[in-house]
Amino acid sequence: MNKLTIFIHCHNRPAYARSTIESVLSQTNRDFHLVISDNSSNDEMRELIHAEFPDLDYRRRSSSLSALDHFNTNIAEADTEYICLFHDDDLMEPGYVDAMLNTIALFPRAVAYSCNAQIIDDEGLPRGTSFESGNAHLLIESPRALAGRYFSRFPNGIAPFPAYIYRSDIVKKTPMNHQTGGKYSDVAWLLEISKFGYIVWNSEKLIQYRMHATNDGGVESLRDRLKLLGFLKKNGSFVGAAIINDYRFFLYKKLYANGLVGRQFPAKYENIFYRYLLMYRFRRFFKLETYAYLFYKFGELFR
Repeated sequence: MNKLTIFIHCHNRPAYARSTIESVLSQTNRDFHLVISDNSSNDEMRELIHAEFPDLDYRRRSSSLSALDHFNTNIAEADTEYICLFHDDDLMEPGYVDAMLNTIALFPRAVAYSCNAQIIDDEGLPRGTSFESGNAHLLIESPRALAGRYFSRFPNGIAPFPAYIYRSDIVKKTPMNHQTGGKYSDVAWLLEISKFGYIVWNSEKLIQYRMHATNDGGVESLRDRLKLLGFLKKNGSFVGAAIINDYRFFLYKKLYANGLVGRQFPAKYENIFYRYLLMYRFRRFFKLETYAYLFYKFGELFR
């Protein structure tokens, strides 16, 4: 019996989805069950599957499902020990499953696993990697360590969300909640999962993460950013005050950059935001981590 189920989340992108499905079917290790989970608002994906991949496990969802409800539906349906929730616009390298199952064997007590990614544009051209590391595996041992990767001032990148494999028993009791961060609820959800145990990132670039015009991540939502700030403050004992301050600085800069103070946010907050940004920058001058990071980047230039 397979120990891993891979769900491919599909929504109105049959051309991308075809390439994604082919990349999963090209795995050197086929010890997994593949499910095509179609949340499209039209029949194009269904017709593609019936014409080109008729033997696959295809599940049509109600088009009224939100992205988060679609996500939680697949988690509820998982009947294997591990689950991967892959996106229909990304690609697996042929060795993804093999390398990730080996990572699971090396770290069987972890609650979740991910890997590095080659970031590509819509033409398939490389645009960098997802994170930097000199180690074969990174152990993210606490919510604070994971939050630091996302929100500290000088992070070295993050593992891509679609590359994650989860322990099913953990995620089944931790559904994703839109109220924790809106469109950024995936970050809050990963932080919740990391409360149950450590996370492992494989440094190999085992997927190709595609950046394109319809990426949801390319559309900013400051309202949802504020929801995420509220979640971090509520979990301050897990993530720490320094991370919250770093994220608040990032958010207040966005408010100014987008000209929202005085429009969507009352002008009375302008002085509060300005004073916070000023004090944050001032305090950073006296922190060793500021200069440690600069020396690190300087050293990278001569490698």
